[in-house]
Amino acid sequence: MQPSAHLTIWLISSLVAASSSLGQKEAANSQAIASAKTVYFEDKSGVDAVGKKATAELTRWGRFQIVQDPKTADLVILLSTDPHRGGNLIVSGGQTATIDSEGHVEEDRVPTYDKLGPVRYAFLTVTDARTGVQLWSSSKRWGGLLTGFDSVGERLVKEFEKQTQLADQRSGLKLVKNVEPTYPPVVYKKQITGTVVVKIVVDKTGMVTSAKALNGPPELFQASVDAAKQWQFEPPEHAPITKEVEMGYGFVPSPCPPGKKGSRAIVEYAEHLPMKTGHPGELSVVADIDVPLPPYPDKAREAGIEGDLNLFITVASNGRVIGARVIESFDPVVDEAALAAVRTWKFQVTRGRQASFPITFRYRMACSSLDDK
Repeated sequence: MQPSAHLTIWLISSLVAASSSLGQKEAANSQAIASAKTVYFEDKSGVDAVGKKATAELTRWGRFQIVQDPKTADLVILLSTDPHRGGNLIVSGGQTATIDSEGHVEEDRVPTYDKLGPVRYAFLTVTDARTGVQLWSSSKRWGGLLTGFDSVGERLVKEFEKQTQLADQRSGLKLVKNVEPTYPPVVYKKQITGTVVVKIVVDKTGMVTSAKALNGPPELFQASVDAAKQWQFEPPEHAPITKEVEMGYGFVPSPCPPGKKGSRAIVEYAEHLPMKTGHPGELSVVADIDVPLPPYPDKAREAGIEGDLNLFITVASNGRVIGARVIESFDPVVDEAALAAVRTWKFQVTRGRQASFPITFRYRMACSSLDDK
């Protein structure tokens, strides 16, 4: 008899390797950008107003959490000038300034608009904080009357927003067929659980041409690889695509023997990402940032109340849940605990207007030992 097991399978942010070469304004490695949640922003432009506008745009965008320590960041974003060329620029109020060979900015005492030196450019460079690999960079001419004296950093961040959207789009794979892995009986008996990360390669027809387990419980590697090789996706626009997927293994609450009361409470939330509304202009949820599960209230546990709770949440452009309501009441005590939890949630989202999504919590009671089955 096949062991009773609950296998949650979900896709994590992708690792994209398209067949075409990538230009200056297209990421050299979309994975780190598409999967990043936190960024460290460093301003070396030499003009505070430029850095502040760039930071404000990053904050307004809301795609990444800005952290103060580069060691805790997924990406490092550097705004700088080219220290090797020097050059001239116009700063706030139309004042002129000079960049020396070390990148320092010094305003002219008297504005000078007829200098023969090169006009200054600003650069935005995005680096993988873990590997130090440069993922993307671009430059723009320093602002003036038409573009805004201090807007160059803001404009570069907006360009990076477009690049990130491209990374999200190119990383998108729609699963049309999935085969759940078989929980090996010996592994199940040992109660080995965990998550296996599998790297798959999808060809232009949407078929998985190769699969390799990267990490997780080794006992579950082969089952995960065998299942992943049978998956099928909608034919991707850019192929081949390499993607990392997670397969989570855990035990499902099983009915207790007659007359025995469940002693183990389990709450599950397993919505598939990304979550999209299909309405133009509305944001999509692409990853979880902070989604703590609600408690299983003691009163509900003691009463043995089980079931599914369906909610409807509204997510703002900064990724936070700003509204939550119960679609169909499950139990008043459970309802309130769940609503309190989801109102604290934060997601990684694409750019767009706020949007609403249905979610489901599963509340189950199980016996304390697998042997009880």
